[in-house]
Amino acid sequence: MSEQNNNSSAMNPALVPSSFAQVRAIQAEIMDRWHELEPKIGDWDSALNIMEARQETGWAATCERLQLINTFQWHEEDKSRAHGTGDEFLGAVKRSIDASNRRRVQTVDQLDDIIFNGLSESGQLNENAPLNSESPGSIIDRLSVLMLKLYHVTEARDKQSAAGNDTAPMQERVDTLSEQINDLGGCLDSLLKGISQGTVRVKFYRQVKVYIDPATGEIKSDL
Repeated sequence: MSEQNNNSSAMNPALVPSSFAQVRAIQAEIMDRWHELEPKIGDWDSALNIMEARQETGWAATCERLQLINTFQWHEEDKSRAHGTGDEFLGAVKRSIDASNRRRVQTVDQLDDIIFNGLSESGQLNENAPLNSESPGSIIDRLSVLMLKLYHVTEARDKQSAAGNDTAPMQERVDTLSEQINDLGGCLDSLLKGISQGTVRVKFYRQVKVYIDPATGEIKSDL
């Protein structure tokens, strides 16, 4: 145990986040920049071109990409609920969402892979410690979606306030989401601390997306 505690200082900060605060800053920056540039963004390729990456490598760059994917997918799902759109438009949006979800799953895997390798390289993995059921990448993905919910609910509350309407119900949602984010962020911090202290361990499982091929009717999977 003492050897693991000593090795914690050698953990590569490019591979493993030190806290939820680091993650949250990246997530918030992407959302702010997206909504500033949203009128110029059409499809995923334009999102990549317009939302130039600011994190260079490691977990931070992958976390940034994950937040961009989830932000893009959020707005694609908004399009799928729009009234008065034809089947051709909705079909295109559905395909875009499917492709985005595949990117999301792959990026969560990449994030866990980076973090897992960083923990392994720094001697942070105690194979005898109790196994945690959720990975850091999975928690960060959940936080990403909660941050998007909070952003849009806060935006809706502010619009109601500007219009002179009652904001109490919306403020209640803001408070609930803020509490969820803080609680889940605390879980991420506890997990990272537990790993560094050798009191908990994580395993890396590559996610398997299973679906039925519409052309053949056969079950297929994406690794």
